[in-house]
Amino acid sequence: MENLHTHTHGCTHCSCDNPVLKILKEELFSAENLTKINPGSGKATHEKPQTLMISGENIRPMIGGSTEKVESIGIADGKVVVTGNKTDVKKYMSKNYPQFQKKQLTGTQTLLPGLIEPHVHMVPAAMTHGWKDVSPFEGQNLRPVYDLTSVGLIINKDIPSIPGYVILGKGLDPSLMPFEEINGKKELITINNTLLDGINADIPMMLLSASMHTLYLNTKALEYVFKHSTKIQDKYKTVEKYISDTQGQLQEGLQMTPALMAVKLQIIAMSLQINSNLTHLFKEANSRGITFMYDAGLNNGSEILLTKYFETHPELVRTGGAYLCSSQEEVDKLEPYAEPKNYKPVYYGHIKVVSDGSNQGLTGYQSAPYLCNPENNTGVFNFPQAGIPAHTIPPSYNTLIDTVVAKKGWPLMVHANGDQAVTFAINAYQRSLAQYRGPELRNRIEHCSLLTADQITNMLQMGVSPSFLIGHVGYWGYAFKKVIFGEKAEMLDLCGSTLAAGMRITLHSDNEVSPLGPLRMMEQSITRIMEKKTTSIEVLNSAEYLTPEQALIAVTYDAAWQCYADKWVGSLNEGYFADFVILEQDPLSLTTQSSQYMKMRNIPVLETWVGGIPVYVNDKAAKVITEKDTIFSGNS
Repeated sequence: MENLHTHTHGCTHCSCDNPVLKILKEELFSAENLTKINPGSGKATHEKPQTLMISGENIRPMIGGSTEKVESIGIADGKVVVTGNKTDVKKYMSKNYPQFQKKQLTGTQTLLPGLIEPHVHMVPAAMTHGWKDVSPFEGQNLRPVYDLTSVGLIINKDIPSIPGYVILGKGLDPSLMPFEEINGKKELITINNTLLDGINADIPMMLLSASMHTLYLNTKALEYVFKHSTKIQDKYKTVEKYISDTQGQLQEGLQMTPALMAVKLQIIAMSLQINSNLTHLFKEANSRGITFMYDAGLNNGSEILLTKYFETHPELVRTGGAYLCSSQEEVDKLEPYAEPKNYKPVYYGHIKVVSDGSNQGLTGYQSAPYLCNPENNTGVFNFPQAGIPAHTIPPSYNTLIDTVVAKKGWPLMVHANGDQAVTFAINAYQRSLAQYRGPELRNRIEHCSLLTADQITNMLQMGVSPSFLIGHVGYWGYAFKKVIFGEKAEMLDLCGSTLAAGMRITLHSDNEVSPLGPLRMMEQSITRIMEKKTTSIEVLNSAEYLTPEQALIAVTYDAAWQCYADKWVGSLNEGYFADFVILEQDPLSLTTQSSQYMKMRNIPVLETWVGGIPVYVNDKAAKVITEKDTIFSGNS
């Protein structure tokens, strides 16, 4: 468990405000390192887009958000040129593109627009790709066994024999480890240096928590940091006091910065492989049917890095993103907003503000304390103001939001996990939009984890849409219900209610908080099964189910709209990019819980195309998904 500490400034981390990039951004994105990452100025070589007529029983172009099928689709010059019945498409292609090739889908094979991840973190994921993955995930599933013993097996495998080497790990998640029983009450496990010494007491080890709120160190690492940091020496005087005071739990930027700076040369050296790491990330995305990724936290350095990458590498995915601002000074410098008219890699669609932390990391800002230890912990709000009582919206926060929306005219994405953070975000939007004069903005609340009916109404009236980290239900739902929130967990990710109210919603992974995978996100929104509970199947708030059709719209058509990409992707309308995926089976054909759970996510992706070019082809024999007899309960 991550201990409460005194917060004197906005300091909470999650994937939306990565501490490694925040602390080391000057070094990571220095001109020298950017030159090392991209030593040449060579241009990317591109395949020629194919001219193709594709026909089949299951082609859903999602035009206008409709899930209706067409018989054929024609593509040329990297774009869709015609859709409709087979005869008309063939006639059009023969007249305008007589050299076209034919492709016939067989059996249950299904063609859909490329799937969209509307909230990810590409550069942080690539920067830390070389760190040991001690997360609870194996592919898109929770590891069958996830505890300190299993983490130790990962850490101690293939440790390099390099003098001065420090083990760097990422994704450690106490909330998905077995609960502790303390005084008859379930609690999250408390990880400290002593427990980590049981894994490896000989080599310095730093493990970044999944919430990025805490950096866990073994004793050797604490000694290493003390030796290499004059700030730590000045503050603690002796290494013994540093160890006893922190117990290997370094919280937030104030405590984490000296530790990360002590290993900055190793981090920078590992980050020089970022181009190959980005390629690995994009190929993994393609293998899961993804053709578009929206980065929810870009800065100048990461934008430059991604731009240079796409200048020298084929475009495996389309990209856009939000510019991260964390201070009034930053938003004051913004230029007035201009909606992107033409697509270019890494275009800006939003400003991003991170208002609180992670609910599973116990730092999402709540109206009432978390049920688990530490006592009286309501999380952290990132924009506190001296003299303003808790749970009262700080005027400075209102001013920041006003500047972004009302004065600069930018669409805004506010990261808000806790119910109090969501309340603050809605109140700030109400104030700023009352003053805004301009075109309609696609303002968002990211994660938007805990909602009420009144808040849904307020968001609808303002035109503010939610993007749900649906893994909160599938992966963490059991921990939220049994330990962290209790019955308050029923408020999590109210997908059904927001759609019923008339809102447009999206589903996201917040990668690397949870694995890439729109089919998996569809499945979790449709079944709402809490995956950690393995003894029986239990659903979290069945009233919030999505239908397969609603879930598909959320990861295609509405995701493109929310990211200001709906002029190019999200559907296969004429003139749009020929970005599409061919699946072994139609996800909309899985209509029962037993056919969906743990199966929709594993529908084989056969091919992924970007701009009329195949970027992923699965040569393995496709496996047909069948229903399995399973006992399901409708418990909510």
